[in-house]
Amino acid sequence: MKLAAAAIAVVLAFGVVVLAYANSQNASTSSDVQNSLTATNAMQGQLQSLQSIIGKDRQWIKRFLENATITTVNGTVVSLFKGMLILDTGSSEVRVLMPKYWSVGTEVVGRWKLFNSTYSFSALGQNVSVTALESEMFENPSFSINVIVAYEITNATGTTAYAVLPFNIVPSS
Repeated sequence: MKLAAAAIAVVLAFGVVVLAYANSQNASTSSDVQNSLTATNAMQGQLQSLQSIIGKDRQWIKRFLENATITTVNGTVVSLFKGMLILDTGSSEVRVLMPKYWSVGTEVVGRWKLFNSTYSFSALGQNVSVTALESEMFENPSFSINVIVAYEITNATGTTAYAVLPFNIVPSS
């Protein structure tokens, strides 16, 4: 039972990482989400992109999951670049991996639209609060490397956007 649960957790984490590294060159619309053929092709592309980044080493995913904790990052939006939200926290800049699609109310939008000044969610220079999975991937006496994957973002007016993922992330109480 524990082995099955661990296997499911690894598969779910793989989905988080795959979605976070989605191809970020094109803006997305909600009609893209509804087209299952496009979604299937996109997932295959995401898998190939992920493989090129981390190779065929599945231990990376397992390590991410084993070390992941839920964290909140509050900051000012600096930029959204290649699927990474860059936030100024006041003491440093933090890079947060962003899944490709987000639900805001009854609408599903691409990550680019969330921070487009013509869309009413947020824009460059505005404050947001990001809830994410964070994992310390490497540490030595000189430095450490962590990975942060967003799954909820709340803007300055209190509106929350939720990552569209094939699973739910539920904090332990």
